[in-house]
Amino acid sequence: MSAVATGKLNRIWVDEPPLESIFPLLEGRAQLIGPGAPPEELATCVAALDPGVPWTAVRMDHAPQLRMISRIGVGFDNIDIPAATARGILVCNTPQAPTQSTAEHAVGLIFATAKSIGRADVRTRSNRWQDSCRSQKGLELNSRVLGLVGAGRIGGLVAQIMRAVGMRVLAFDPGLSPARAGELGVELVADLRALLQQSDIVSLHAPATPATRHMINAERLAAMKRGAILINTSRGALVDEVALAAALSSGRLAAAGLDVFEREPISPDNPLLRFENVVLTDHIASHTWAGHHRLYETAVRHVLEVLAGQRPSALLNPECPGRPAVDAL
Repeated sequence: MSAVATGKLNRIWVDEPPLESIFPLLEGRAQLIGPGAPPEELATCVAALDPGVPWTAVRMDHAPQLRMISRIGVGFDNIDIPAATARGILVCNTPQAPTQSTAEHAVGLIFATAKSIGRADVRTRSNRWQDSCRSQKGLELNSRVLGLVGAGRIGGLVAQIMRAVGMRVLAFDPGLSPARAGELGVELVADLRALLQQSDIVSLHAPATPATRHMINAERLAAMKRGAILINTSRGALVDEVALAAALSSGRLAAAGLDVFEREPISPDNPLLRFENVVLTDHIASHTWAGHHRLYETAVRHVLEVLAGQRPSALLNPECPGRPAVDAL
């Protein structure tokens, strides 16, 4: 979602179909346009470019009156932040909006893998009634150890939910203060390897950066408890999928629950597809009606704040002075 201020009614471009709930927020304040709009609406507007393409410097240069980009979501790896800053374009995301839905999904994957729900579903549908129950048992979570790699908004909520089940929760997060860890009831672990060695379930809640790419690789998977479970609802780039498949094949890991993948949509030849003990969902952790409405409405409110001359919350480039409004096209 992007905003252009002109002498006419301010215009907001959306890359995807909007929700009707945002229209009352815009009434008399801004005009929403997007794919399929009349040519006169698209003229000299960022909308003239294909929707869904990354926000590169080239795309920004096609929008000389663009004042901000408001990301409908948390991740911003498809936006060139330095390029936006250099052009005076403010960039926001909506970090609070998907928290509840994504945390609940992570918890759902924890239960689905620990209780072998995916495998049991396949077995039941194929008329293999309890054919592996003697050798494959579910995991009772009470008194087990959950290791969080990242304990921000989403990871912190996962911690609170799973502590209610009776799990002991460890957290590896250099940005987590001891005071906040105390509030969450989690134990800070200074070293990722130490967390992996102690945890029965490891849940990833870290951003995708060059430093975190393949942070879960063959070496770190080998450090995990035999029979542990890996959960990822953050970013696919955090996990070396080939190494994960090898760890599952060898029995090092008992299961995995994944909502995100290095390549999306997932490739038909991805080795993880062949495992019955891997629960896969198609990047839907935040896809609830409540979460979807929060994402859109928060993104729109950020845009309206900028168009009103205010500094919005959740700025990804707070050092950016912003681009002044344009009086006319």
